[in-house]
Amino acid sequence: MVELEWLLAIATLGLTYPYVIYPLLLGLATRLFTRPCAVTADLPYVAILVSAFNEEGRILDKINNFDALDYPPDRIEMWIGTDGSMDRTAEIVRAANHPRVHLVERLQRSGKTVVLNDLAHRARAGILVFTDATGYFRPDAVRLLVKPLTDPRVGLVSGRALIRKGEGNVAVEGAYYRLDSWMKDREGACGWLAGALGPIYALRAELYRDLPPEFINDLAHPCQVVAAGFEARFEPRAVSEEPAGDYAGREFDRQTRMTAQASYLLVRMWPALLRNRRWGMLWTLTSHKWLRWVAGIWIPLGWIALAGLSPALAAVAFGFLLVVLAAWGAGAGWADIPMFFIIVHCAYLNGLLRALSGDRYLVWKPRAG
Repeated sequence: MVELEWLLAIATLGLTYPYVIYPLLLGLATRLFTRPCAVTADLPYVAILVSAFNEEGRILDKINNFDALDYPPDRIEMWIGTDGSMDRTAEIVRAANHPRVHLVERLQRSGKTVVLNDLAHRARAGILVFTDATGYFRPDAVRLLVKPLTDPRVGLVSGRALIRKGEGNVAVEGAYYRLDSWMKDREGACGWLAGALGPIYALRAELYRDLPPEFINDLAHPCQVVAAGFEARFEPRAVSEEPAGDYAGREFDRQTRMTAQASYLLVRMWPALLRNRRWGMLWTLTSHKWLRWVAGIWIPLGWIALAGLSPALAAVAFGFLLVVLAAWGAGAGWADIPMFFIIVHCAYLNGLLRALSGDRYLVWKPRAG
């Protein structure tokens, strides 16, 4: 009995730490370690980098969105690299004939990271802004992103991604990402951002280092920046909007892929962070990433412990799971949040297993479409 009580206690702690205890500790850390940015009114030259694979339906909208940005036209440009696209993406970019949009047509598919390495070398801007073809910046997004970078101690600033309403699990993602954004805001205030948002973040060009093709750039860059002694910040007012998420099967695959890539990357980045004593970043990565990824294993283990201690309560818990599955299948909105929680935690564990088995996901399909 004592062993089961300990198992239930550990399982409860394992499930609650990433979502309850860590945010509370993070709020306390923010009070102790926050440093205001010493910003100036400078507007540095900016290059927006886009890796595009089969984006013929969105790439013109992306260029039009670039045109609508509230930033001096003589201080901003866009580089679009096609990653072996088999549609009309490159043709559409050429036909746009935009003087500040540069096309790099890569005929062989090599993966997003390789394309970004290429574009980063070609751009001559002081600030590199990373985004996706699916993300549409609000007009003031670039101004807000680059402002903290006028502080010489800041090396990276991430914006916030908002999901547009429409078909898909928008409400669920909204609840999930609101908590995630809250934590990123607090991490960023301390300079220890545990991962940028791929659709919108900015990096000092002199800090860019070529990434291996298996690395996921929006996690590698904050780790590199902090390891080098700079701060990785979060600016929630810099917003990129994107379409609603995929159906459950695609969401499972996406979370699996991201976890497999991220876990492999963190193993590779850990020594540099340890060597440079970046204890705050190590704590946020452990709490926000590793302990969240493994939290799903505590669900069955906790249920086993509960079944040994109180079969009646275990039966109620199992019955609730069946009700959630049935309600979600019937389209009941209230079941979306617990179902999304189950899906992503199964995907996290699957991603860790894929990483251990050697899967590196050099290329993948875009999020939507």
